[in-house]
Amino acid sequence: MRDVAIIGGGLVGLCAALALQHSKRCITIIEAGNLEQVQAGGLNARSIALSASSIQIFRALGIWPQIEALAAPIRQIHISSRGRWGVTRLQAADYELDAMGCVIENQALGRCLLDAVEASRNIKLQQKAEFESITQDTTVNVGYRKKGRLQQLEAGFALIADGARSPARAALGIGHQTIDYGQAVVISNVEVSKPKIDTAYERFTPHGPLAMLPLGGKRYACVWTMTPPQAAQAGEQNEVEFAAALQDCFGYRLGLIEAVGERFSIPIQRTRADALQCGRCLLVGNAANALHPVAGQSFNLSLRDIACLYELLSEQSLVDLDADSFSALADEYEKLRLLEQRQVIRYGDGLVTLFSNELPLFDHLRATGLGLLDLLPALKAQAALAGMGMAFGGNRLLRGHL
Repeated sequence: MRDVAIIGGGLVGLCAALALQHSKRCITIIEAGNLEQVQAGGLNARSIALSASSIQIFRALGIWPQIEALAAPIRQIHISSRGRWGVTRLQAADYELDAMGCVIENQALGRCLLDAVEASRNIKLQQKAEFESITQDTTVNVGYRKKGRLQQLEAGFALIADGARSPARAALGIGHQTIDYGQAVVISNVEVSKPKIDTAYERFTPHGPLAMLPLGGKRYACVWTMTPPQAAQAGEQNEVEFAAALQDCFGYRLGLIEAVGERFSIPIQRTRADALQCGRCLLVGNAANALHPVAGQSFNLSLRDIACLYELLSEQSLVDLDADSFSALADEYEKLRLLEQRQVIRYGDGLVTLFSNELPLFDHLRATGLGLLDLLPALKAQAALAGMGMAFGGNRLLRGHL
């Protein structure tokens, strides 16, 4: 019997396994896909922004040097509102940090995590293993199909990390709520003529935020929120037409948009699970909460789920935890995580309301708010710490050590 079964071997599942492993604990990851498949690179690569809190967690897990070598740091964030005077600048040096975060290609981050998992003696990765069922009593039994054969895994508890549409969450009978924002995000990488080293941009437009995140060299990741019809139109434009539209919206702070990669359009929804626990099963990541991308918090919030669970479990053998002890642990996990998750959701939804509204009053409020924020150090620090994931309390992983 294994101590932990992790259902879902994406970035969150791999991170959970690395955090929860130790010499007396055995972990199995059940992943439907093939993590060895090479994803697109260059201008067609997908990327992810890591907050300062996530950097601390990776530092604690001992894999930050490998990630840092492949990531582009963010030392300054320039926030503006299109067509208005208000501007806010957040700088890492103001908070005695080397960087406020970084940006890394999904493929590169996944490779770092996979290498660490494969090097561990305490983690077993089952790829091409399709989840089928989950039952529990004094232990958890997970059914999965691999090479056409149904197999069973018994574990002390299960961590559900299989995404916003989570089949495992549904099998446990945990419901979820979905909010459709009536928006879509268009993602593409671009090359610019005048890159600004270590600087990320967030520009608020009447239709939603536009982020330009440094990937190193001349490459920037463009994350552009639009209405669904606009996103559909953007997908039909050729590279020259899309570059012109982006240039008109973003301006010339990075010079000319010289090249555009493949574009991906994704409808924006927020998903929230009705509960974070069921018996000996706990939810983390998008299975618990999938957020609007405006605040860039979804994956970073997932890592803080894992950091909280690490703190609660400490060195315990999960197989030896009786029902009452595990129930108390699960209740504490849910209480702690709901507190932060609700704050992050309110923060993100507030930004959506303020910065995705075409009413003239909101337009003036945006400009005034950004201008005042830049002049009020205490308020700006609060916003910066929230964005870096460092305003919601700490634990050992968030302090950068095990």
